Amino acid sequence: MTHISLADRMPTLDFTPNALKDGIGVVPLILMAGFAETSTAASELVARGAVTIEGKQIIDPDHHILSYAFDDGEVLRLTVGGKSTMLIRRAD
Repeated sequence: MTHISLADRMPTLDFTPNALKDGIGVVPLILMAGFAETSTAASELVARGAVTIEGKQIIDPDHHILSYAFDDGEVLRLTVGGKSTMLIRRAD
């Protein structure tokens, strides 16, 4: 029996450790995931409370995910609008 992980079935954004060195902003993440076409639209999604990371509502457009969030090999789930989901992981 072959085990298929969640990361194998969901769209995923991979970041190198160097890219995560200073953290990554939630607005750029939304843009990279394709959930908004402009920074303004992404910021508005955040301000409206439509964005969660690991189920925690993000309401600050300046929110950053810091590199230590991935220290244990964590894969974080970014959800926008309750329907659009993308995984974020550190590619070693």
